[in-house]
Amino acid sequence: MDTDIKAGDKVRFMDDVGEGVVVEVLSEDRVKVEDKDGFDREYHRKELVVVGDRASEEEAYWNKLPALSDILAKDVDEKKQKRICEKLEVTYANARATNQHRRGEHMEVDLHFHELVEDMSGLKDRVFLDVQLNHFERMMRIASEQRIRKIIFIHGVGEGVLRNQIRTRLDLYYPDCSARDANPREYGSGATEITLGHSAF
Repeated sequence: MDTDIKAGDKVRFMDDVGEGVVVEVLSEDRVKVEDKDGFDREYHRKELVVVGDRASEEEAYWNKLPALSDILAKDVDEKKQKRICEKLEVTYANARATNQHRRGEHMEVDLHFHELVEDMSGLKDRVFLDVQLNHFERMMRIASEQRIRKIIFIHGVGEGVLRNQIRTRLDLYYPDCSARDANPREYGSGATEITLGHSAF
């Protein structure tokens, strides 16, 4: 979020649907926001994006997407960070260069954590979602670069947190993309099918 945020600025919530208005700057890191229902809530600056034109909002969002190394630094040493990052970079490179993740006109991406990170020892639960969302964003970019019309993210059922986070990000930052539950006969209720809009290309 911009460091010069001030009272009266209209903001979007990074991790939730909706908007609000800044009513008070509490500190360098915290602000008070009035939501659409008239309730005041306290937020960290990084949880908010100042509402402007679409390009500015998207730029602010991408600038706040945490680097994978920053996410992992919370829990693991540099050596393990490097191993995890190298494995995922190979995944991204393969997705760009080959059709191995595609099925027909679809790209299929498994977001289960054990598919992304082989050695999960030492990683706390809070890191899992951050890594999965980082991978989601990277693969959305690659699907756009490769002009793939549909991408299926396999996220599992669980408590629905990852699914909800994906849907929230689509609503806020991918207005030309649509989402629905993927074919239940093939994926059960644990996958989301996204159709990329024309402006994504």
